[in-house]
This record gives sequence, structure tokens and C-alpha cells, in this order.
Amino acid sequence: MLYEKLRVYANGDVYPFHMPGHKRFGEADLPYGIDITEIDGFDNLHEPRGCLRELQETAADLFGSRYAFALVNGSTVGVLAAIRAMTKDGDRVLIARNSHMAVYHAAELCRLDVKYLMPELINGFGIFSSVSPASVERALSEDPEISLVVITSPTYEGIISNVKSIAAICHRYGARLFVDEAHGAHFPFSDRFPHSAITCGADASVVSLHKTLPAMTQTALLLTNSEELSKGLKRRLSVFETSSPSYVLLASIDRCLSFLKHSDEAFDEYTERLSAFYEAAGSLRHLSVPYDGIINNEAVFDFDFGKLNIFCNGCMSGKALMDALRADYHLELEMALGGRALAMTSVCDTDEGFDRLLRALKEIDSRCTESDHAEPCAACPLPQKRYAVHDALEQDGVMLDICQAEGKVSREYVRAYPPGVPLLVPGEVIDRDVLSQLSALEAAENVILTDSSAFPLISIIG
Repeated sequence: MLYEKLRVYANGDVYPFHMPGHKRFGEADLPYGIDITEIDGFDNLHEPRGCLRELQETAADLFGSRYAFALVNGSTVGVLAAIRAMTKDGDRVLIARNSHMAVYHAAELCRLDVKYLMPELINGFGIFSSVSPASVERALSEDPEISLVVITSPTYEGIISNVKSIAAICHRYGARLFVDEAHGAHFPFSDRFPHSAITCGADASVVSLHKTLPAMTQTALLLTNSEELSKGLKRRLSVFETSSPSYVLLASIDRCLSFLKHSDEAFDEYTERLSAFYEAAGSLRHLSVPYDGIINNEAVFDFDFGKLNIFCNGCMSGKALMDALRADYHLELEMALGGRALAMTSVCDTDEGFDRLLRALKEIDSRCTESDHAEPCAACPLPQKRYAVHDALEQDGVMLDICQAEGKVSREYVRAYPPGVPLLVPGEVIDRDVLSQLSALEAAENVILTDSSAFPLISIIG
């Protein structure tokens, strides 16, 4: 059933402005012929000495790192392994609040003492800004026990932080820096994109090949320049990553690396397409796809212009725009949240794809009228913390309707998906700000997820 449904979808005319980065332009049949296990001559991912060692050495060379670990369980396994390798149980860590759920799960598993950094919002856009070096330095100077800082750069929307300055600050205070760079795997291959985290001094970073490069879903790399840390990463990957790695996915990484060796012309064409699209989208009257307004904002260090952030500016919700593009134009976007939607692009996108999206946006724009679809605030003050996450999860809980839970302590994560950044973390107080944010997200038809999958019921400590 699933296979046939996928084949029908693949043979249709829906254009993918979403992950994975290969955009489905390749062989359609399942590759049973190359789906093997660690037989003689094909190496072992957890002790690579032959072809897989060569693959990882090639990846390290292309991505500008000393060590690269091929991942077949996505960036998630890289995040788990890296944070475990860079901490001991009970360590105090500083985490940017807009981190992926994998970061929170790593902190939970390692029983870490977490402090949060809440990035500002970009004025007029309602999306998180860069993590400022000053905020990192302030946190480290106030709490010298912090041993690890974790940030996301780029964010889902393409916002970049000043990793070079943040890394220097971390090292000056004796802390290490891990960067979730899942959405920035393409950075090293064109000077039109920001510098990669590992070349800016991060102690380790993870990149998702499948998000923005021609590689299959779940393929990623974990990068470091530290010989000592590489040993810890290897050990922890043997814990978190499957002991039966997919050779189909490993072959996909290999094909992706082969493409990247000779990709200059392809990336030149890609960045030219992006520039032309932004210029043409400037004629939109109601919808907007901003570049200058983001890159020139004082709270933004840099911006990945491969992320097309489409703002509805009050004429409709982001979900309504996403639904219209799907139903009327056969264009599938990556996500919608509040009054905006996100189209993810890659080096594999075509002139036809960009042209179809532009024509669709212009037609929708011509029909737009003023309305009142307010953008839900993307952030509110950090809720009060009563328990560490791991302690909260060990408490007895009861289910309660979220509307009746003000002042109670959450026993689970609450997040809008996508992108999955938590509004509530286990152990935090459910306050009026959180309830207002959830109400606004529901009004904009966003999906709210909890661990129990019972929303609007929520597990509270009681």
C-alpha cells in the first residue's frame, strides 16, 4: 500500500519545495539490489577500515573538517552522540531555546542541568533572530559551571548566528560549542552562502545531507576537528546509531559526495536562480518573500537565502497559503506556521520549479484582500522552571485539559509541528503567556503535539 501510494505520488506533477534536497529527481524503484549488510569487502561503519573509511575521509575533506562520521539515522543521532560525548551526567549546559527536540532529548538522557538562551524576535517577521555573542558571554560570565553551549545555526528559517565569535567566547570561558547545522550542509559549496560552523571554530557540528543536498532521507554527517573528541563521538555513535546501517543510505552519501566534488557550476546556477526569484518576487503586493528586510536587520548576523520565507502579511494564514499551493498549483511546501510558510530549495531545484512557484504566488497575490490573520508571536518569556526535565518525567502525572492547567507544572513537551521547537518543557509552569501562544497557533490551524498525543489534554505533575 505505502509503496504504491509513493509510486503514484512520484509519477504525478507535484513539485517538492520541501526536504529531501534531491527533490525526487532520480531512480524511482526501490534499490533492493544494493541493500546488503556488512559482508566481506564492504567494511563496517562502526570500525571503518576500507571503503567506508575512504567515504568518511572524502566527506571530511569536502566539508573542511579533520574528522567526519557518516550518519544513517539522521542528524538526530549526531546530536545525541555529540552531546553525550561532550558532557558528563549532571553537567550544566546552555541551550538556545529554539533548538530541535533531539537537543532536549539528549539533555534528558544525560540528566543535564539546562539553562536556556531565548533569541530575540526579528521585528516585523515573528521569527527567531541570531543568537547574539553578547548573550552567550553574559550567560558564561554569570555561570562559570557551564561546560557546553548548544545553538542552532542556521535555523529552520535560515537565520545564521556569529559562530566564530560565539566559539571564541566559549573557549575563553572553558566551554565547548556544539552547533546543530542540520539545515546548512550546502554552505561549503558556494561563497554566496555563510561559512560553515566547523570552519568557524565550533568543536563539533552536525549537517543533514538530505535536507539541502542530493542525498536520501536520514543521511547526515557529524563533524569535528578534535582528535580527542572524535574518539568520544565514535564511542557514542556505537551506542545511539543502528548496528545494521543501511548500505542504500551509505551509497546515497557516496553519490552525494561524488556530486559535490564537481558541483561548482551547479551551485552557480542554483544561486543565480535564487537571486532571480527574489528579484521577481519583489513585485508582490500583499505576499512577500523578504531578503533585504532580514539580512539588514540588526538582530540577524547572516541569512541563508536558499530558505524562501513567504509572509502572508495579514491576507491569509500560512496554512491557507500552503493548502492553496498544494490544491491549485501542485506545489508542496515544507511548512506553515502562523502567517507565513516556508519553501525549502536546493541545488537540485529547476528553473521550472522556481517559475511555477513564482507564477502561483503572483496569482494568489492578485486575489488577496486585506484581512485579519495575525501572526502568532513566535516566542514568549521563558516559563518558570520547577523541575529538571529528567526529574519531571519521573514524577506521577495526571491528565488535564490545557485550558484548566494554568499554574500547573507540565510533565511533557508541548510544541507546534513543524518546526517542533517546544513551547513547554517538562518541569515548567503552564502560564498565561504559553496558553495565549497555544490559542493563537490553534487559531492559525497549526498542529500542536505533546508526548501523550492527547492535546488539548496534557500530563501535569500532580
